[in-house]
Amino acid sequence: MRILRQPIAVAVAAAFFLLNGGFLPYLPPYLPLLPPLAAQEPSPAEASSGDASAGASADTAPAAPRQPRAKTEEEFAEYQRFMRETDADAQIQLIEDFLLHYPDSELREYAFQAATQAYQVKNDFALVRTYGELTLGENEGNLVALLVLASAIPERTSKNDPESEENLAEAEEYARRILDLMTRMPQPAGVTPVRWEQTKREAAATAHASLGMVSLIREDFFQAESEFKMSADLASAPDPVTFYRLGLSYSFQKKFAEALEALDRSDAVGGVRVGSPVRDLVAEAKDFVLKSRAAEGNPGPGSQSPYPPAQ
Repeated sequence: MRILRQPIAVAVAAAFFLLNGGFLPYLPPYLPLLPPLAAQEPSPAEASSGDASAGASADTAPAAPRQPRAKTEEEFAEYQRFMRETDADAQIQLIEDFLLHYPDSELREYAFQAATQAYQVKNDFALVRTYGELTLGENEGNLVALLVLASAIPERTSKNDPESEENLAEAEEYARRILDLMTRMPQPAGVTPVRWEQTKREAAATAHASLGMVSLIREDFFQAESEFKMSADLASAPDPVTFYRLGLSYSFQKKFAEALEALDRSDAVGGVRVGSPVRDLVAEAKDFVLKSRAAEGNPGPGSQSPYPPAQ
């Protein structure tokens, strides 16, 4: 990062304090609705311990990977109860009961995944991370856990944290694993080609947004710009947070016109407002950009500028 003149350096330091201090609440990423993911969730027929058809084709075709299954009807019924529960607190209780009753269940991955998502709803980062890592311990390619962790970890990492780089490296690994997985994962049965392509693009958009945040915290603003642009291009709907952070990435590179354009796009799709009393982070960022541009002696197109002069 090149040396900035003192007024801008102070402004950047102040802005980065907000950037790295958890200024946004944890924002759940888009989670593609893969049947958890179609090929992962056991069907009722697979819930029983036997598989009458297994031997019939064993000598004529490669065996498909064996799907996890419940050992009893009771186990499968409890699995269905927690998977269908929509209240986070009630679901967590059902998951805890399931794991207590069936500690060695082959369905642990789905119990841990469901707990990850329930704690995500409750905005409990510590338990999101715990259960996300437990899910990946069962299946390192679980897309839901990878998406949640890749997004959550940089959201809760400050540049000044003692374990900052370790956390960012972990988030980066998860995000890159998502991108690799989406190039290799076959289209699940029952998912249309259009829906599958959308799912892949949304998963990639989430991964690039995570990589953008990682780069932003590392102060690699050029890489952050690239990642946020890719995320914005892939997403099916404009995300105000992505455009807000793209605007910050531009502003720290003194690309003031591009920064204001990105911040305008964030505002156009809802902006970013947090806290009580409410803070309009996009408006604050615009003010920062305008003051930085003025301090650089680059006021832009003068009277044609749609933005008010810095006070």
